[in-house]
Amino acid sequence: MTKNLRPARQPLPETNASPVLRTVRRFRRITCILLAAVSALFVALNLQLFTPASLANIRSSLHAASLVSAGDTTVISYPTGSIQCILPFGNGLAICSDSSLNFELPSKYSQMEMPLSYANPVMRASNQYLLVFDRNAYRFTVTNTLSELYSQTMTSPILNADISTDGSVAIVTDEAGYKSAVTVYNIDNEQLYKWSSPDYYIMSAVLSADGQRLALFCFKQDGLTLTSKLFFTDINSSASPEEGVDMDGNLVLGMKFLGNNTVCVVCDNATYVISRGGQIRYSCEYSADDLLAFDLADDCIALATRSYSQNSRAEVVLINARGTASRNPLGLSSEPDSISYCDGRLAVLTGDTVTFYSKSLREIDQQTNLAGISRIYMRSGGTAIALFNSQARVLSIGNPLKDLQPGDD
Repeated sequence: MTKNLRPARQPLPETNASPVLRTVRRFRRITCILLAAVSALFVALNLQLFTPASLANIRSSLHAASLVSAGDTTVISYPTGSIQCILPFGNGLAICSDSSLNFELPSKYSQMEMPLSYANPVMRASNQYLLVFDRNAYRFTVTNTLSELYSQTMTSPILNADISTDGSVAIVTDEAGYKSAVTVYNIDNEQLYKWSSPDYYIMSAVLSADGQRLALFCFKQDGLTLTSKLFFTDINSSASPEEGVDMDGNLVLGMKFLGNNTVCVVCDNATYVISRGGQIRYSCEYSADDLLAFDLADDCIALATRSYSQNSRAEVVLINARGTASRNPLGLSSEPDSISYCDGRLAVLTGDTVTFYSKSLREIDQQTNLAGISRIYMRSGGTAIALFNSQARVLSIGNPLKDLQPGDD
């Protein structure tokens, strides 16, 4: 048996005469203290990651990821129960049923599942955060992809809401004693702003990406006259919004900040791009029956309207934050069932075919025979999510999905 002749490691003596050894010991002690302080600060700032539910979700995600097979990565399964609404979120889908909220990823596993019983749930998503509110009821919930961050019960029914990239939320309520009100909370559930309007009904409120600005689409009725206006305000302002932009009596269908200083407003009879200063940078009028579809992205809007030219039945344009529209609209031989835009890629669903276009509206791929497809969502990274009756599929541009049989959906 060989004897280990290496001497045991001895601790540095407190009163060692060598200044180098004393410096090393002092440096080691300071480093340990700093590491402990940083660890404590990280835990304090991320307590939501260490709740039992969050830890269970992380464990299940890691376990499921270890079981992923190459053949499963295009399938996103729906949870059991009556599906209320579905929205792309993160790398998968947020699915709200009659009893729970799930975050489903490809490979047929769920990263988050939390009980949630909303009668009329509506979801809004940013890059990292998901907002679910119960329309015409009182509660809303903010989550990330792992767990609930907070829930709140309002004192008045919620009419509409929005969430920004930094996690701030704007909640529009039917306020007692007023026409309506909007309240803004940050990700820590602290109230940052509130405006209760005695004159206007607030139809829609949207936040800029940085959460610092708010756009409000409001209307009021004087007899037979309908007045609609778009107001801008800063979150740190205590003044009521004034001198809004006249919206010609239109009613809003969708609205979003394109960046931090420009808002796109899709109305029943027109679409506008308007700067914070009130300048209309783009406008397009149409009849209510001619608006077929639209999709509002962070930097651009895709707008599909009916066309009366001999060569096409519909046309699609892309409009950016500067109010610049596509030089040549995309003509379609049939009306689209769904359109979606993200990161310079446009997806158009017609029948059982999805066609992908570049930002210049040049066709770059087409995938056919997608029997049972109901909607398409374009997402970053050059992929799209196709919704079917009982599951969703991830479609990759340039790698067409094999033909689906009618029973596969």
